[in-house]
Amino acid sequence: MREAPMVQRLRRFPLFARLSDEELGDLAGRIRLRQFRRTEVIFRKDDPGAHLYLVLDGAVKIALPGEFGQEALVAIMRPGEFFGELALFDRTPRSASAVALEDTRAALLASDDFLAFLEHHPTAVRVVLEALARTIRRLSGRVEDLTFLDVPSRVAKYLLDLTHANEAATPLELSLTQDELAAFVGASRVSVNRVLGDLERRDIVAVHRRRITIKDPDRLAKEVRL
Repeated sequence: MREAPMVQRLRRFPLFARLSDEELGDLAGRIRLRQFRRTEVIFRKDDPGAHLYLVLDGAVKIALPGEFGQEALVAIMRPGEFFGELALFDRTPRSASAVALEDTRAALLASDDFLAFLEHHPTAVRVVLEALARTIRRLSGRVEDLTFLDVPSRVAKYLLDLTHANEAATPLELSLTQDELAAFVGASRVSVNRVLGDLERRDIVAVHRRRITIKDPDRLAKEVRL
């Protein structure tokens, strides 16, 4: 991919949307592309953290592996989103694992290149700090949801969050299994299956093998009981 098209792709990321063409051009020259097949492990928890990943196509799940094979789903990253940013600053091992949910293309930015970019373009530092603050707020919101919402509300709210992250028109099809949804909302698969079954009977969602279709976001929003 030539630098000009990459500049346009980078501008779609909130992390870089406010940067100038000159800054984006410098950044694009430091990018390299990688393809990941569905189910391919991108990195594991405790691996060295050396790159920032920008999702161009596909989807990536970020999860905390448990001692007995279970996992807690932290987030699903889709085109326009990024992950692996914390390790760029503190050089500590990865705090979670990343796995491609489907065939995925990502732009990789090495830690040294990213820090060098910030040194050459100090005005970009504030933009990056704001993006990191949004990440922290999102995680804080996740803790609040797990604490105060019941399982049906958590399921509905997370599906809505995915809907808002995707600009496609409804009905919106999400690449998400019931196991992954259960891991994210902190509930058993049986409980999540029961909630989805109820939503499907009322024609709010449609459940497929590896996908969930949101048919009526407005009615789904009414399922979130605070």
